[in-house]
Amino acid sequence: MSSVDEAVSRFQSGNSCSQAVFSTYAEPLGLDGETARKVATGFGGGMGRMGHACGAVTGALMALGLKHGGADSQAKEKTGELVR
Repeated sequence: MSSVDEAVSRFQSGNSCSQAVFSTYAEPLGLDGETARKVATGFGGGMGRMGHACGAVTGALMALGLKHGGADSQAKEKTGELVR
């Protein structure tokens, strides 16, 4: 199953978009699914159900940060470049 199919399946099983996307990509990077879903909870429904940035987008941004992020300027630049 592709990562996209896995995220869709998780969404259809009751996860929010942010939870579905982030947990799908976080698990292969070493973060357990339950923790990933907890971290992503507040981003559901467009950030706290306010209809702002889509949870699929915020979930993907969190996954990029998990994979490429860090406190140093090089990691911040790399992650920012990928986000753009």
